Amino acid sequence: MNLFSNTLIFHSELDAQLVAEQIYNYRLEGHILTFPYQEKRAVELAIGLAGVDLPIEEGANCLLPFPKHERECQDDDVPQIYVACLSAYNNGKLHGMWIDCTQDASDIQDDIEWMLSWSPCCNYEACEEWAIHDFQNWHGIHIDEYEDIEKLAELAQILAEHGEAYAAYYEYDSSDATVENFQEHYWGEYENEEDFVYNQLEQQGLIKSLEDMGIPSFYLNLSAIARDWFIDSYYSVEESYNKVYVFSRH
Repeated sequence: MNLFSNTLIFHSELDAQLVAEQIYNYRLEGHILTFPYQEKRAVELAIGLAGVDLPIEEGANCLLPFPKHERECQDDDVPQIYVACLSAYNNGKLHGMWIDCTQDASDIQDDIEWMLSWSPCCNYEACEEWAIHDFQNWHGIHIDEYEDIEKLAELAQILAEHGEAYAAYYEYDSSDATVENFQEHYWGEYENEEDFVYNQLEQQGLIKSLEDMGIPSFYLNLSAIARDWFIDSYYSVEESYNKVYVFSRH
């Protein structure tokens, strides 16, 4: 996390040094002084005590290299979004960063505001508008350009725990895809619907009963049983070849 979020540009290096000598938590580069938000009052007092001219600019992060590595998502596997500053975008400049959405919504919003504070346009216009220009690791779920942050945080945290199976459930019916409903209706991952039928019959002891009577299980018409079961009791979502997720309908 970058703690040095406020920037002041003084008329000279000496002015900047005189102010810096009276505060504890700062970063000084020539006549540019950066410091944490919570030190703002202390800096204002230091300027008065030092008797220097007021700084030329305040909040001039755009004059420094954008240190996005300090906050940008470093985990390639978590659900994340690329958020861009629209002021920069509309002025032909690319400015944004990847944000980890498994954080709390307030932390996502804080990352967005921090990114905007470093926009190359922030010195001559308000940089408050942003948009999601890319996303990854959402297991096929589409993320809108102006998706709600609260929704993103909740969805990402669920995906981080339940993965592709929940994504399949969400894509089938996003209007009712709560964690509780998912856990209630999810029956597991199988090669196909026939594999699910065989697994259930085996768990119920029917396969063993047939074998005890000398009837091999290959005499069972698993396809016919699957068609019957999946008419109104279950449904499956195909993830890939030989991989389906099975859910109950009721």
